[in-house]
Amino acid sequence: MAAIIEKIMGWLPGGGNAVASAVSLSAAADYDGEDLISALPDDLLRNIVSRLPVKDAARTATLASRWRHLWRSDPLVLNDVNLPPSAVARVLADHPGPFRAIHIARCRFASHERELAEWSGLLAAKGIEDLVLVNDADVAELPTTDSVRLPTDILRCASLQRLFLGFFTFPDTAALFRKANVLPRLQELGMFTTTISGWDLHYRLACSPVLEKLAFVFNCTPDLVHLRSKSLRCVLLWFFAADEIAVVNTPLLEQLFLLEAPRGDDDSTVMIKIACAPNLRVLGFLEPKVHRLQIGNNVIEPGIMPSPSTVLPSVKKLAFKVNFGVSKEVKMLVAFLRCFPNIDTLHIESLTEPTGRNHAKFWQELPTVECIKSHVKKMVVHEYRGNRSELEFLKFISSKAQELQTLYVLLNRESLTSLAKETEMRSKVAALSEVAWSCDCKMMVLDPEFQNDWSIQKAADLTVDDPFHW
Repeated sequence: MAAIIEKIMGWLPGGGNAVASAVSLSAAADYDGEDLISALPDDLLRNIVSRLPVKDAARTATLASRWRHLWRSDPLVLNDVNLPPSAVARVLADHPGPFRAIHIARCRFASHERELAEWSGLLAAKGIEDLVLVNDADVAELPTTDSVRLPTDILRCASLQRLFLGFFTFPDTAALFRKANVLPRLQELGMFTTTISGWDLHYRLACSPVLEKLAFVFNCTPDLVHLRSKSLRCVLLWFFAADEIAVVNTPLLEQLFLLEAPRGDDDSTVMIKIACAPNLRVLGFLEPKVHRLQIGNNVIEPGIMPSPSTVLPSVKKLAFKVNFGVSKEVKMLVAFLRCFPNIDTLHIESLTEPTGRNHAKFWQELPTVECIKSHVKKMVVHEYRGNRSELEFLKFISSKAQELQTLYVLLNRESLTSLAKETEMRSKVAALSEVAWSCDCKMMVLDPEFQNDWSIQKAADLTVDDPFHW
């Protein structure tokens, strides 16, 4: 779980490592030569102090009178690595502010709720900009319904720009209803296993006029997510168990990530509703087994024909996870593809398990899909296992994709059981290059090493052209 938290904290600038490497000051006490460092200009000394861990930065005040004001005159950057809660409390109280970045991830707040309330007041009073609060609880013993509730003072940090919460219950905003623009400068909000009601989320979005990035990770609440925001540009939902995700009115939303949808043993699904997102250009991973898609008032089903009310023409990058051996999923995949006529990049992760079905007749008889025929220039097949059902899909692509320039096939690691198996998988894909393609396409079969881990930082970087190409 700690490794996951480190990845999630990458959503914030600095990746949770806002403090530079430690520089030992212990030798200074025994040095009796000329003090050349203290003769440096204040600006340079402040730069030096700002790069130290906060424990060593505070200790520089004891070196000489020349240094006493430096630590206190620099904006505070605090990471509680190797610091007990009592030391954190002293630093927050002693430093006059402003607070640039405070990362507290090693405090068990169930035993320090009084300190949490005091710190929240100090953070609000001293101009905190970047804040990470992770409740260091025993995950196995921490039902989200009993997690520590954040003090309401957190919502009074008017200077806060980036906020990441882990293992908390979000403050009750009912008492703040009449106060507009709470957290008026908040640009990024991430929540990891944090309980929040649908009402509080609605309030949070309504009162954050410049919020651009929102992330829910390992959350089971709220059940209904309705996104209304004039500023949101990127939303990421990773292992997020909701019944409905509705993009109601988000005129600036560019990216909607649905990563690792929970797969229960039942047939429960998640409804994805997209009503108003005219700038949406990146969407995925859609999973035909898990997700139902509604565009406007139209629920997308196999056989539905494209019309102005059932398509999202703005989407350019699209990603799916599909089991090619299951007829229902294959048909839904095609239905979904017809909703995105202008995509230029298509990612498909194969979830194929042996079923004995390859649906060759379905792919051979399938009429043209507009985006495949006329727009897709780059396609990536992830976790390719070499099954016949996957190969039939690739044959369909080879015969229909007239604009395809590059096809990447990334092999599944578990399927490479022997050198002979790998050779067989590669030769079958390579045989496609001998078929008469409908385009001049460069095809590459790549080892699993080329499939990097996902990155929330990359997903949240709005300048990255293809955030699914990890």
